[in-house]
Formats: sequence, structure tokens, C-alpha cells
Amino acid sequence: MKRFFAILILAIFSFACGETKGVPTEFANACNPDNEKKVLEVSGVLDQRGSVFCSNTGGRMECGFDLLEAAGSDKKFSADIEQGSGRNTVDKLERGYKKEDVKIRDNAGNQIAVGVDKVRVTGKMSVVAPVGNAQGVCFMQVEKIEK
Repeated sequence: MKRFFAILILAIFSFACGETKGVPTEFANACNPDNEKKVLEVSGVLDQRGSVFCSNTGGRMECGFDLLEAAGSDKKFSADIEQGSGRNTVDKLERGYKKEDVKIRDNAGNQIAVGVDKVRVTGKMSVVAPVGNAQGVCFMQVEKIEK
């Protein structure tokens, strides 16, 4: 009986600490307002916007990147990646950094080539449709990056 409870507790712990799962979604559909607050998996290429802005407005220090449909594409939405030194993070960028200083790591801890490598990102979407002349909002709070 003790063995049963030990296995049950391990199973519950494993489930609670499991990988982030998202709904596989085509790039073109990611910014649909129906995806507000949903966890999605979307493929694309992470790239910087010319400069990277990092802030701590959502409870964790995050840096904003673009997720492009393909390298060089104009089709994109924002992807906020946690600043850190572990898996699924970006290194802290010092003032005056160069593009080659940007170090983003995937779920395995391996560095990805910014603007080149095709990745699948998983995270919670924030989507607000455009109203009148105002632009809409579409960004993902990235939890997992896979090559």
C-alpha cells in the first residue's frame, strides 16, 4: 500500500511539473482574437526588431522579439522571452550590444541562430483586435522554444 501511494505521489508530481503544452496553430491564425489567453504552439523564426526592449511589467523580466513567419518575412507578431541563463531564455543584453550578442536558448539549452533558425514557440497569447484607427495587439509570452 505504501508503494501505491509513493507511485501515485510521483505521478501527480510528474504531471504538475510537466512540459508546457499548447494548441498547434498555423502562423496566419495565431493573432485571431479567439486566441486571447490561450496557450498556442506556433512555428516561425525569432528575430530582433533593430533593438531589443526588456521590461518587468508582467512579473518576470522579458525581452521583446518578433516571431516571423519565415526568415525575412514581413508577417510577424511579438514574442516576449524571459531574460535569464537557462533553457527558453535570452541573455541579458548590455548597452551597445550587437546582433551577434543576442543569445536565445531553446528548451534543450542550445543556442538558436537569431533571424535564421526555424523554431516552434509555445506560450500564452494576448490578442486585441484593432478598433477604428487604433492598431490591434498580438503577442505571446513564450514559455518554451523548440528547434
